[in-house]
Amino acid sequence: MKKMVLALLLAAVMALSAGCVSYDYAETGQYIVTAKEALDMMQDGAILIDAQPAEEYGAGHIAGAVSVPMGSLVVNEPYPNMLPDGAQIEEVMGAAGLTETDTLLVYDNSANMQAARVQWTLNMFSNFNVRVVSGGLASLEKAGGEVTTEAAVREAASYKAGERQKTLVVSLDYINAKLNTPEEGLVIVDTRSDEEYAEGTIPGAVHIEYTWNNYPSGEYKSPMDLQSTYIKNGILPGMKIILFCKTSVRAAQTYTALKDAGYTDVRIYDGAWLEYSDNNEVEAPAETIAPTKQDAS
Repeated sequence: MKKMVLALLLAAVMALSAGCVSYDYAETGQYIVTAKEALDMMQDGAILIDAQPAEEYGAGHIAGAVSVPMGSLVVNEPYPNMLPDGAQIEEVMGAAGLTETDTLLVYDNSANMQAARVQWTLNMFSNFNVRVVSGGLASLEKAGGEVTTEAAVREAASYKAGERQKTLVVSLDYINAKLNTPEEGLVIVDTRSDEEYAEGTIPGAVHIEYTWNNYPSGEYKSPMDLQSTYIKNGILPGMKIILFCKTSVRAAQTYTALKDAGYTDVRIYDGAWLEYSDNNEVEAPAETIAPTKQDAS
């Protein structure tokens, strides 16, 4: 474990001293759209998905948006908010009148967390034709979207879940194996709050709270600003990045941010902190290089 901590700190120091080094990112802008882009895409047939809980959808949503609550695409055993199987995804999405070939634009009203979790879940079963609407309901309304309480109902459809993408998720056994035998280029990122992090974390984890992915407006940062935030904290594009929070919802928000910024190998620890802390001795966090106030702008 000490070797992993040392390696992570060394990577951070090297990144901070690298100056104007150029990095090789994948294509950016593939996971997030602006509210205006989403409204324009709807005119061309894209389908707007509201990931809020059903009661919040009923209280007000963008006209034409189909309700697919994030909570309908999880299982809560043995821990809350874990991945469902393909059959559950097929049932929920099909009942909402959606197919795997539709262009889906997902939004929420919770700092992009619920929408990102829906995106990651669908990505997990090979559907990458999904975008998160940056800033959610507030941004869509500001961009001219009409807010209504009238539900959008589509005829039931047949949705086919694809193959499970094993490179987007890790297990507790995987985490423990990597702690015992550190892998060069692997970094674990704790996306929880300062208070949660201070109470204990996975050994060697770098702490970058999910809120740092957003501007004060609630919209995601641009790919360039996201790259800057993560490079300054030692997270390089060639790394294997494992994200976790308490129940893998905030981690999904960071997954979307990093994938949109051109990071390629981004995985989520599905069992998250609840599972880890239930099965391992919790350790106080090692000293790390903290994000600066400028990073959070």
